[in-house]
Amino acid sequence: MPIDIVIAGLSVAGFDELRRESERRLAPSGNLFARPVRKPGYPKDAALKYQQDMCDRILALPETAQISVTIAYVDYADETTKQFIDAFRPFALVRPIEPLEKHNGAYGEYLVEQALELRSRASRVSEFTNIANVTPFLLPYRNFDSPHNEEMVENLYNSLGVADDIAGLMKTEKNKIAQYHPRVKPPKGQQSCYSDGRLFFKSPGRARHGYFRHTRDRGITHRACCPRAVGLVEATLTTFTMTASR
Repeated sequence: MPIDIVIAGLSVAGFDELRRESERRLAPSGNLFARPVRKPGYPKDAALKYQQDMCDRILALPETAQISVTIAYVDYADETTKQFIDAFRPFALVRPIEPLEKHNGAYGEYLVEQALELRSRASRVSEFTNIANVTPFLLPYRNFDSPHNEEMVENLYNSLGVADDIAGLMKTEKNKIAQYHPRVKPPKGQQSCYSDGRLFFKSPGRARHGYFRHTRDRGITHRACCPRAVGLVEATLTTFTMTASR
């Protein structure tokens, strides 16, 4: 599966170090997206520009293609950083990195190592998400009405890029959801599924209708900042049919 990487927040000098590295080393199976910042922090439109880049990239792919997006971002520990990262919630794997100005050693090689770390983490996460079985990790973030699901997504989004034990984290979060939302059988249903007490969320099997659908040729558009337009984890999370539980 292609893994794209965004390397965001680099200073002009840091960006120059990045450009000295081969893109094949940074994103061997996908695309690399990067822009320098002129001063510490993120411009207001920084996230939207990256989202538009990724939206255009995904629209060019076959509709059945799978793709992961990872983001290595310089953490300036300010409100602009928070706003930038929040804009990609919950459909990207994010990891903070050091700026050139605070790093000791070859910065270009450091960026290559961080890109490799993100690819490795994305592959480990996909073992829990790129499956056909019913799993809480594929519940629709917006439609599954549960504060426990929101908490799970929040914890995973904030932790998967830095956690030491990804498998342990995923299993812990899955067990938490099972405590509040044990799988149930819908009326006339043969297979168990998850319910928020309002709707049943059943796996569609091979009918992956929740995945991103190309709309450009149909005259239908989404803003690039819309998770459905970007079509990453949010799109993956909507692969369940909904049946009213009452």
